[in-house]
Amino acid sequence: MAWIFTATSRTGQPVDPVTKAPTDSITVYDQADLERRIVAAKADPRDLIVTVERID
Repeated sequence: MAWIFTATSRTGQPVDPVTKAPTDSITVYDQADLERRIVAAKADPRDLIVTVERID
């Protein structure tokens, strides 16, 4: 099982470290890793909107 984890800054701050875009997506393959990323996003000062899409 895998998920597409997307984080977008509500304030337009850079989220993608390479392009400095306010949105970044990553494929996550581990449930524990996904949960860690969600917790970290909630505490992130960039005020992130997170979406998670399950892919098979």
